[in-house]
Amino acid sequence: MCLTTEALMLFLSLLPQEIVDISDERIVVRAEVRDAVWQVKGDEWCTQAPKIDAAFRLRQGSDA
Repeated sequence: MCLTTEALMLFLSLLPQEIVDISDERIVVRAEVRDAVWQVKGDEWCTQAPKIDAAFRLRQGSDA
């Protein structure tokens, strides 16, 4: 999932600032289950968090 800088900053402005760590090349949003790491790629910021979460849910479902 990728967002423009403007869209990501808008999203981050909705979160409590104590769960967001920002540096020049990455942004980490600390969450209850696992952190979401956003990395700059060209003109956008991208994260693998949705794919990681989906893989985790699928793995849990196969244990049932």
